[in-house]
Amino acid sequence: MVISDVELTRNKSFTTLSAKCKIRKIGWDEVYFKVAAEHQSDVYADASPFASALLIPSMRRGEDLIIKGSISRQLYDGLQSIMAEVLGWEIGLKPIAIKADALVKDSYRPAKTATFFSGGVDSFYTYLKHTAKSATADRVDSLIFVNNGNDIDPRNKQLWDNTLESLREIAKAGQVDLVVVESNINSLELLNPIVPWDYIHGGCLAATGLFLRGGFRRIYVPSTHSVAEQIPYGSNLALDNHWSTEQTEFIHDGSETTRLNKVVSRIAKSPIALRHLRVCYMNKNGVYNCGKCDKCLRTMVNLYIAGVLDKSQTFPHQLDLLRIASTPTIAGQDLQIFHQENLAALRETHMDPGLEAAVGASIALTVGLKPATVSKKVRNKVAYLDHSYLKGWLYSGYSGLFGKRFSP
Repeated sequence: MVISDVELTRNKSFTTLSAKCKIRKIGWDEVYFKVAAEHQSDVYADASPFASALLIPSMRRGEDLIIKGSISRQLYDGLQSIMAEVLGWEIGLKPIAIKADALVKDSYRPAKTATFFSGGVDSFYTYLKHTAKSATADRVDSLIFVNNGNDIDPRNKQLWDNTLESLREIAKAGQVDLVVVESNINSLELLNPIVPWDYIHGGCLAATGLFLRGGFRRIYVPSTHSVAEQIPYGSNLALDNHWSTEQTEFIHDGSETTRLNKVVSRIAKSPIALRHLRVCYMNKNGVYNCGKCDKCLRTMVNLYIAGVLDKSQTFPHQLDLLRIASTPTIAGQDLQIFHQENLAALRETHMDPGLEAAVGASIALTVGLKPATVSKKVRNKVAYLDHSYLKGWLYSGYSGLFGKRFSP
């Protein structure tokens, strides 16, 4: 893959860093990061963000990563360490050469500390941990929210507006800045046909931080899994620090505890978290949390165990045991561990035998990752060819005709 023509542009509203990237077999894509003009002093202009995002996709293709521009020297060394680590994941990655026109030591002196923030359990835990009275030198003063079309479907305007309003309330209440970055680097249409999102989201997230590293000396990456649960995953304990440069440090944060304990120890004690917690990936008709999907249900059980489900303002206050029992746990990438944590806590406390039985029944219905059928393999091949040679034209047409419909 090739990164070329890195360019920084400014107008009255936005500061944008863009590059032409040779990702597909035919044609080039213009990849960009954009932030409001008020944050333009946080932007650092080089090819580092694009390099971090394209490393693993390049390895999946077995293509050298050619960078026509400069990147941080320390990041270059970090990319080599990341490559050595992910080669052991056994997901079809190949060793490649990383060739940059120049390796330059970052010499600026950023002063601020930030955390990536989406409003979910992991990001709320890290935010609350680093804004507590005990937090001093590592105190968070900015929240970074990435508008990338993945976390929130771009057609779901109602959810986007509701989420942005909530984030502004959280930032105002905590007296921290909110930095909203728009980017297409991690849109599902651009890289996902090459490598599944589970493996590339860490590099794409780091890309946003590298874009903003002119202003931030430390950026927290909220953990998904605890130390004992580490698996091959785009953002994990073995990788995240290697995205750092000479003056900006990425820290994988929160792996000292489990998802359930994050709720019990921090979120249950925070009125602002109970008012704004957002975990849903279904979001039908623009709803903030549907209260029915696998992720909503296990989070509601977290809150129930913590004794605060009735205080949450973004979830139903009653657990539907029949729905929980009949909703299969999704096993991919060890998500089942979060249900096992709930079940273990219920068994230990004996607080609700009916709920304990329902969670156990859900786990028994676990949906695993089934081997691809012939038809699915054909669909995947068509999707790959469409992405590589037609720039996703077939996907765009199909999505426009049959994709989700959201309320305005």
